[in-house]
Amino acid sequence: MKLVRSGGLGGLEMVATVDAADLPTDQQDVASTLLAQDLRGPGTSRPGGADQFSYQLEIQHDGHTVLRHWDEPEVPETVRPLLTSLTRQAKPSR
Repeated sequence: MKLVRSGGLGGLEMVATVDAADLPTDQQDVASTLLAQDLRGPGTSRPGGADQFSYQLEIQHDGHTVLRHWDEPEVPETVRPLLTSLTRQAKPSR
């Protein structure tokens, strides 16, 4: 699993790569749900500011890759703990 967080005041891109098996069970469950669902309902997108973050999550499973993308205001509450955990492990991209 790979998270790329971009944007923010400095515009610095941060990247975290982890094995989903190393995540807590509740976050593994969220990742499994994201393989099948985007978790975005109609009308969830709200205008964001220029200094907000954008998240791209890449999940690999059984030989295929699923990409999910959110701008800060549209991140579902159920996904936030996963993104927070991955962001803590992120390092600046090169």
